[in-house]
Amino acid sequence: MKIQIIALSVMILLVVSGNAQVVQDSTTTKLEEVIVTASSKFDLQRKDSGKPVIKITRADMEAQRASSIADLLNQYAGIEINGARSNAGQNQSYFIRGGNSRQVSFLIDGAQVNDPSNIAGDFDLRLIDIDQIEEIEILKGAASTLYGANASTAVINIKLRKAPKSGVRVNVASFIGTNKSVEQANNGLDEYNNSIQLQGAAKNGLTYGVGLNHQKTDGLSAAESADDNEQLEADEFNRINLLGRIGYNNNKDFKLSSYLSFDEYVAEFDNGAFTDGDNETYSRQIRWGTNMNWKYAEKGELVYTDVSTHTRRDNRSNFSSIFNADGYSLDLYNKYTFDLSDGSSLKTILGFNFNNQTYEDFSIPFGSTDFAQNANKDNVNFQIYDPYFNVVYLSGIGFNINAGARYNMHSNYDGKLVYNFNPSYRFSAGENTFKAYASYSTAYITPSLFQLYASGFGNEDLAPEENATLEAGLSWSKNQSSLVVTVFQREEDNLVQFVTIDSATFTSQYQNVEEQLTARGVEIMGQTQLFDKLNVTANYTFTERDNVPQLRRIPKHKVNASARIEAFKGAFLTARYQYNHERGDAFFDLNTFSTQNVELESYQLVDLDATYKLPTKEVTFFGGVANLLDEDFQEAVGFQTRGRTYKVGVRLGF
Repeated sequence: MKIQIIALSVMILLVVSGNAQVVQDSTTTKLEEVIVTASSKFDLQRKDSGKPVIKITRADMEAQRASSIADLLNQYAGIEINGARSNAGQNQSYFIRGGNSRQVSFLIDGAQVNDPSNIAGDFDLRLIDIDQIEEIEILKGAASTLYGANASTAVINIKLRKAPKSGVRVNVASFIGTNKSVEQANNGLDEYNNSIQLQGAAKNGLTYGVGLNHQKTDGLSAAESADDNEQLEADEFNRINLLGRIGYNNNKDFKLSSYLSFDEYVAEFDNGAFTDGDNETYSRQIRWGTNMNWKYAEKGELVYTDVSTHTRRDNRSNFSSIFNADGYSLDLYNKYTFDLSDGSSLKTILGFNFNNQTYEDFSIPFGSTDFAQNANKDNVNFQIYDPYFNVVYLSGIGFNINAGARYNMHSNYDGKLVYNFNPSYRFSAGENTFKAYASYSTAYITPSLFQLYASGFGNEDLAPEENATLEAGLSWSKNQSSLVVTVFQREEDNLVQFVTIDSATFTSQYQNVEEQLTARGVEIMGQTQLFDKLNVTANYTFTERDNVPQLRRIPKHKVNASARIEAFKGAFLTARYQYNHERGDAFFDLNTFSTQNVELESYQLVDLDATYKLPTKEVTFFGGVANLLDEDFQEAVGFQTRGRTYKVGVRLGF
């Protein structure tokens, strides 16, 4: 561990001591002047936000063109997307600040998306392609006041590609690559990824867009063989994404946009840890949403967002099942800014959120060959009605307060009030800007439909989870350099867990944990630009829970670092490093018919990327090597991860 701590210390020393410069082809916007919206739903400069919001831009994604969304998120402090480094069809779990997938809220263009048939009801990131995205904002910590149920450890808002101000923009991208484990040789092409995106704007205000993405990946088995000399059969992943958008923007006071997407994949999977199998999952989601912004006054704006999802999951195995799920989310809120004396202002939000979820499932009973229905949409559903308000006070002299409350009304439970209080203070010393901030936020997480009603496992007597998060931090910034240190502690009551009731009969059920659980951690993030050419970033995460020596699949210590240099005009080289500490895990042993607890070893990853843009044309070439050191590691016990792999490709712009 010493070498990782030394590496991080060097990176942070560079950040603190570096005299930041601006890369010649980059923006001259200072970091504290970057606009973020996730912490308040208002466009605020980062210096006025009481929480450190992560913003991933389109330029950040283009710099790592061959990465998936999960790969990208894994590089930021406090975030662990388990399954991102494995077979492309591997299920992904979202562990943020020591929490689980149920505690993360996913938004697309501001509206909450989910899959009610999933165990956690969470959104599947494999159902969206990175080329469809304009930017991603991540708000960590409890944010149920603004974003409702599930927003306990983080909110991840994915914003779709925008239309240009005028004319038509077309982007075509294609890459090929290898996909293998450490034990295999790179002897063929196993990954193909193609994308075409078109966005346009007419003079009459009409905006439109269409996108098509296709990914096919083979070569790597989902499960790992227990015998090092045996290779299990490769499991293929095939995905297609279609997205269409149409809207109107008068570039003054009214903007309307609607989208329709069709996303599906087929993923082969094995029977379990260390066990080969000939199974596949078919997953399809049809999603449509609308966004409306109307500035009815100089200081007032009405915002409407909604999204409907219809998901079908078909698991084809010895235990075949079919799930059909529908979700709908609506968010309507009014924004109004009151100008006070001495340059201060009060930004207010008054809103209403509605959420409806239903699902049905089918399985084949033992001894039968036909599907039988276990749950139907008339009985398996719930609705949530949430009025809320939020205010942001900007003093004009550096002292700011973000506070609000929401009343959660669930069709199955009594109402619950959640709230947030987040003061911050900023001051400058020359070109240096310092900020101290703190927050106390509560969250309310109602059980998913699967946890309530799943055949054989569901428990209709489950109580909602209640979380409270205390967070504090300090930040420093100067031009393009910054350093942020955040500490947090989260108290969890009524946590829902899958519990084995009778090991002899394998009877299990979802139940509430009686005792209060505590998660705490530290996050350190830094970045700078040096010598006009070199961009350096680094972050460190420490995560722990009371009385738990090892968290399952969550590293106690995690380090990320990267260095990006402009080798010559238009050519960029990026090196990335990641360290993950030991983690706990468990698997069901088919030989002993018992659960085995294991410790997953720590591992280090080094990746290299290169891009080159032609000086006179919109043509960019890119190439990359992932897991350069061919590190042999596991994300989940009994399942394979990628060894050293190569990718090359090209992007054309018109």
